[in-house]
Amino acid sequence: MGTMSLPLVLLSFILFSVTQHPTLALKQSYVVYLGSHSHGAEPTSVDLGRITDSHHELLGSCMGSKKKAQEAIFYSYKHHINGFAANLEEEEAAELSKKPGVVSVFLNQKHELKTTRSWEFLGLERNGEIPADSLWVKARFGEDIIIGNIDTGVWPESESFNDQGMGSIPSKWKGYCEPNDDVKCNRKLIGARYFNKGVEAELGIPLNSTYQTARDLNGHGTHTLSTAGGAFVGGANLFGSAYGTAKGGSPNARVAAYKACWFPACNDIDVLAAFDAAIHDGVDILSVSAAFISRDYFLDSIAIGSFHAVQNGIVVVCSGGNEGPTLGSVKNTAPWIINVAASTIDRDFPSNVMLGNNKLLKGKSFYTNISPAEKFYPLVYSVDARAVNASASDAQICSVGSLDPKKVKGKIVFCMVGVNENVEKSWVVAQAGGIGMILSDRQSTDYSFSEPHFLPTSHVSAFDGLSILLYIHTTKYPVAYIYGETEVGKVAAPIMPTFSSRGPNPITPEILKPDITAPGVQILAAYSGAAGPTGLELDDRRVPFSIISGTSMSCPHVAGIIGLLKKIHPEWSPSAIRSAIMTTARTRTNLGQNLVNETLGETNPLSYGAGHIWPNRAMDPGLVYDLTNTDYLNFLCSIGYNSTQLSTFVEKKYQCPSSPMKLLDLNYPSIIVPSLSGKVTVTRTLKNVGTPATYTVRAEMPTGISVKVEPKRLKFEKINEEKTFKVTLEVKGDGEEGDYVFGRLIWSDGEHYVRSPIVVNATTLHM
Repeated sequence: MGTMSLPLVLLSFILFSVTQHPTLALKQSYVVYLGSHSHGAEPTSVDLGRITDSHHELLGSCMGSKKKAQEAIFYSYKHHINGFAANLEEEEAAELSKKPGVVSVFLNQKHELKTTRSWEFLGLERNGEIPADSLWVKARFGEDIIIGNIDTGVWPESESFNDQGMGSIPSKWKGYCEPNDDVKCNRKLIGARYFNKGVEAELGIPLNSTYQTARDLNGHGTHTLSTAGGAFVGGANLFGSAYGTAKGGSPNARVAAYKACWFPACNDIDVLAAFDAAIHDGVDILSVSAAFISRDYFLDSIAIGSFHAVQNGIVVVCSGGNEGPTLGSVKNTAPWIINVAASTIDRDFPSNVMLGNNKLLKGKSFYTNISPAEKFYPLVYSVDARAVNASASDAQICSVGSLDPKKVKGKIVFCMVGVNENVEKSWVVAQAGGIGMILSDRQSTDYSFSEPHFLPTSHVSAFDGLSILLYIHTTKYPVAYIYGETEVGKVAAPIMPTFSSRGPNPITPEILKPDITAPGVQILAAYSGAAGPTGLELDDRRVPFSIISGTSMSCPHVAGIIGLLKKIHPEWSPSAIRSAIMTTARTRTNLGQNLVNETLGETNPLSYGAGHIWPNRAMDPGLVYDLTNTDYLNFLCSIGYNSTQLSTFVEKKYQCPSSPMKLLDLNYPSIIVPSLSGKVTVTRTLKNVGTPATYTVRAEMPTGISVKVEPKRLKFEKINEEKTFKVTLEVKGDGEEGDYVFGRLIWSDGEHYVRSPIVVNATTLHM
């Protein structure tokens, strides 16, 4: 669900080479700074040649050959500055930074705002342009992949679902459009259906016409569907913020809406019906930005529906939930589901206050900039502008009816956070004739964030709020103005927000969840024409795009990326796709630091799974951890289901193994041992999806745990060849009992890096 900006109680919802050569993982532009030169002010051509050669030698020592270095370096600084610019992988840059003589290695930052930001942050475009090696190009932007979305429906008139330039609908499609409420489909939006029998049973009365339509009256479903597969739409913004070109992860995909969620929630009956319909209709991917209370798999419609979908080759992506940071709060934890956490992108929405004493105070809002700009306006404290019959406490929080229009008109009003919605306060100020609002937190622990206010607003910290109040009370004619613009590229990201649900898996702790994290904070996407951006009944504004936060927003990001992977690798199973995404993920920010939470404290795989999704790498992972339908059935046997129960899940006769598999041996791309006493050995199998190569393993040891891998080298001679290895984890006693500790397993052939998080909870230490 979108947190902060909607009162919705829904839990939020590569380059595969065309030649015979293997494709490298994603490369980004780095600057390698080596200090200054020693050749003097007038270097000769020999000097310049020697410098270039030294750069090739240095980089070649990290890349394995001088030839690769020559291909990677696209600029050498040869006159006064010694260094070079090169396209490098993250690991290559990290290794290079440790070399003698290297002063620094840093990413080439771009600051121009030309598009909405998610997909550029994920590397699919650069500075608003799409490079030839982008997964978008290689996958033809997800052409003819069909993405289904189980949510609150769709606003079919949105430009994100314009079918201009699209060919005929794929022949495999069996779905249709239910036309109630004038819902019309086209070659982009190829299906729109609704499911309401569950909600009707819950209410116990016949449903009115608002329940007889696939039209999205809430905004959530339109937002998520367009994030996954929306078309390119220029000029997208919310009140001027996040201005650029909106698009989904697979802009050329076909999309279908399955409305099974009705405010304020979804129910099992309707959700399961939606799954059933979507499987029949022929979707390739299902995005489900909803979650129920964690429970037994056979009692969970999403777990059941997704199992059937995966059996039919459909990839199912689900939101992990918004109940963080509580441990064990993650939802949708079945191993056949790709579970997504939410994280930030490198974009922010500052809305600052300039006081008459020239003091600048930083704040946030999607609605900023009083016009005309940089002109001072009278500033008043809400308590001093209260209506005759209003209490000071009501006026302080700018509650409805608490302000006197005669004292507010034409002024900026200072309000405090309180029991009423923040955005409602700005409505109150606007109704009273105010032209702006400064909203102050009350405590230092409060968190200021951007919202779609009704007039230019700056949400400031409690400390800065006190400074503003002091200025108001010590100045005869206090004045101020509010201004700001969207910032990109200057913000450390990704960061794990507090709301994103955390592991460990409450149902099967032997399976790490979430699997991956993706952009889910302040995401701009299409919106319903029937709802205001705040979700409040009093909000009669209508916007074509809105900004929402939640794991509901991160889920369709992953679904859209999977559309691209499915286009390039139609032969990959859902589990192979998940593996490719997980083993190529990033665990560092754009500043090269480890991922952190909102308070800049360390975070870990219980928060972000394998890391932050990195699409261009995922198209050529080298190796994958694959799983079959039988593997999932064997897993269910291991947690207590019997053959009779499982026969309802499969068409073919199935018998549980006489010796149940160990849960720790499920061939998952991550390793988690929820209770380790002494030592344990787990088994994994890797499948080659690249060219022949030999992979060597290295382990980053969790604190207090030894990691032994046998064998240490795996030689793959053909495509789809599989090799098995064992990992022995043993408590050594360097940590504290009962604490989770974290490490990584990395298989590499020098070009691919196949990473798996290791999570261990040691219950006994041997000192």
